[in-house]
Amino acid sequence: MSRTSGIIVTVQSLGGSGACHTGAVFLDRHYRPWKEGVTKRVYIPKETWTNHPNVFRYLNIAVSNFPYYSPKFGAVAFSELKNALGNIPNQSVVVLQVAANNPTGCDLSQAQWDSLSDVFRRKGHFAFFDAAYLGFASGNHDRDCAPLRLFVEQGIPMLCATSYGKTFGIYGERIGILSIPLPTAALAKKAEKHMKLLARAETGAMPVFGSTLVESILGCENLAKEWRTNLQTMAEELKSRRLHLRTLLKELKTPGDWSFLTTQAGMFSYTGLSLGQIDMLRETFHVYLQDTGRLSIAGLNTSNISHVARSIDAVVRHYQFPESH
Repeated sequence: MSRTSGIIVTVQSLGGSGACHTGAVFLDRHYRPWKEGVTKRVYIPKETWTNHPNVFRYLNIAVSNFPYYSPKFGAVAFSELKNALGNIPNQSVVVLQVAANNPTGCDLSQAQWDSLSDVFRRKGHFAFFDAAYLGFASGNHDRDCAPLRLFVEQGIPMLCATSYGKTFGIYGERIGILSIPLPTAALAKKAEKHMKLLARAETGAMPVFGSTLVESILGCENLAKEWRTNLQTMAEELKSRRLHLRTLLKELKTPGDWSFLTTQAGMFSYTGLSLGQIDMLRETFHVYLQDTGRLSIAGLNTSNISHVARSIDAVVRHYQFPESH
């Protein structure tokens, strides 16, 4: 299916979580392999957004994991990922984030997306995309959408749950959309009818203020241009903070390879710190990371980044050389 031959059916949702939920309900009711008796199951990266499993388990859809992240290299474990998706049953539903992955900060390269799309076509998998941070990786919203265009152009069945909360700075307004590309107008009309019924049953009506803001900005050439510039500024600021932290750790001669800080992208980074190190950061230095080791790059600023770097250096050295403390 080319971009010009198909139709995209879209419904507003309560943020990205609402879009994921609506997509899960839609598949639960209408995905043909599941309706024909195949076990309802989705495949999700082992390292993913913590709410992904909840969305599906709430609907009694089974969840299985596949490898995504390599702690050794601080990057996508692509060979393991590709092999795993090549070995799961045909027509499986696979959840993937598009760009600026939460929590790892590790995205697939364009070449890896190309290779992975071959697996999807060969196996007939359904791609369940989560696009919460478009533009946060490259600084360009359209560039970060490249995997979506690739899958649409190759006719791979898919849907996409998108959030506007982060990219427009209106998180509390809960504005998202669920989009389903379809190959014909007839199928699109049927899907739209079911999506309207689902939206009516789920929420009745959607928040109008945030959606009006998004529509007004994207519908005005000057405002849209300013928004794209602001988005690029934010992405560059995140990259700058990553580089600053890496530079400070290098100056401190902190043990380990911290280059992953600048190869990962977006708001978050997987530090590889152990739970003991994370507890020590909290209790001794009042630096707070998730138990997984996820660090919020957006939480770093000129007032705290030096303290964060010194704190990381201290806990790494403490656990590497405990006898000296």
